[in-house]
Amino acid sequence: MAFTYQSVIDVARMPLNDEDKARYSNAALLIYANHGMLQILKRRPDLFVGRFGSLPTGEAAPADAFPLPACYVQTLADYVTARAEMADDEHVNSGRAATFAQLFEAEAQP
Repeated sequence: MAFTYQSVIDVARMPLNDEDKARYSNAALLIYANHGMLQILKRRPDLFVGRFGSLPTGEAAPADAFPLPACYVQTLADYVTARAEMADDEHVNSGRAATFAQLFEAEAQP
């Protein structure tokens, strides 16, 4: 199965309890996913070796193919979840958002 950016958004919606898409728009979560891909590129450029024509630009659409191995879908979804929760809660450092941010950091490191 080929994953897309929409796949990442759908996975991120599960811990956000937003499967009915009432709290977060696809557009907002896609912005976070695009930012997350740029963060992965910054931390793990080795993942993109040989893909110079298709490096993340921060402008992927929901239907665009996810350019990394499938194991990074959850990593990016954790980033999206953290960013969405940070936007909702001014006390994120003591909450769930910090946990998702830590998951992303741990997975995005070489």
